[in-house]
Amino acid sequence: MRLLVYAEPTFADISLLVVGLISSIAAGVPFPLMGIVFGQLVDDLNSATCSTETEITNPGVYQSQVNEKVKLVVYIGIAHFSLIYLYTVSWNLAGERLAQRIRDKYFKNLLRQETLFFDDFPAGEVSSRLSGDITTIQQGTSEKVGVVIGSTSFFVTAYIIAFIKDAKLGGMLVSLAPAFMIMALVGGHYIQKFYGKAMAQVTASAAVASEALSNVTVVHAFSANTRLESKFAKTLIGAENAGVGKAMAIASQAGMLFFIAYSANALAFWQGSRTIAEAVESGNAGSTVGTTYTVIFILVDGTYCLQLSILAKANHELF
Repeated sequence: MRLLVYAEPTFADISLLVVGLISSIAAGVPFPLMGIVFGQLVDDLNSATCSTETEITNPGVYQSQVNEKVKLVVYIGIAHFSLIYLYTVSWNLAGERLAQRIRDKYFKNLLRQETLFFDDFPAGEVSSRLSGDITTIQQGTSEKVGVVIGSTSFFVTAYIIAFIKDAKLGGMLVSLAPAFMIMALVGGHYIQKFYGKAMAQVTASAAVASEALSNVTVVHAFSANTRLESKFAKTLIGAENAGVGKAMAIASQAGMLFFIAYSANALAFWQGSRTIAEAVESGNAGSTVGTTYTVIFILVDGTYCLQLSILAKANHELF
């Protein structure tokens, strides 16, 4: 929070943060609401197909109900698109303006320093920090903040609706959250580990190549071509091994993602079928096919899609 309001923000900057915060929270709500509508739509279709011809007094009523649900889904989709667009624009603009304010403040402070201050830095480090470090700050304070807030809002809203619809099934599917979290943490640890090893080996090989090419006359004079080639190839082999380990870690993470999602689907449909069977046997109309589908849709399918998009984005930015 201190970073978002750093370097004397103006009223426009604060307004962008407020709009981005509110729209990010609101953007997590439409998807669970769409799950409710889908559940009602399933109930309408199920009641229509399971009824006998004598029970259907007016088939147009069913079609009208379905049409209303479809229109509502379209309206929710438009609202979801608008909210995502709004928070993306707001957080990106806020991040850009924050980066500009930090650059101005950083550059002003640099100009006030004594000449001896710059003697302790390698050539080009001050300018690289002016661009590289502030760009990193900008990436961490722009759209990603909105994504995190929106995902948190979606998570909370989904579980609230799930427990309202079917508390027992929702309680069983709470296991999805720690399962996905453990998978992401363990997989991310090994991906980062192998990525660091690969980058270290690539950096070492680049240093060998740079020194050899910079002093190519000396290399030829002492006939060091073969030795340098062997040294360069050895470091690249280390990078290749680390790359293979990184690929295996990514593949394992993706496999576990699908395994957890499909296992949760199996558990949800099993429990949902038991609940519906018990409701039919006891004559309780509280549990329906649509209710079970709503819980599965917002918790299993929604969480799976959310986790898949987050992992894809993280791996893309990492590599």
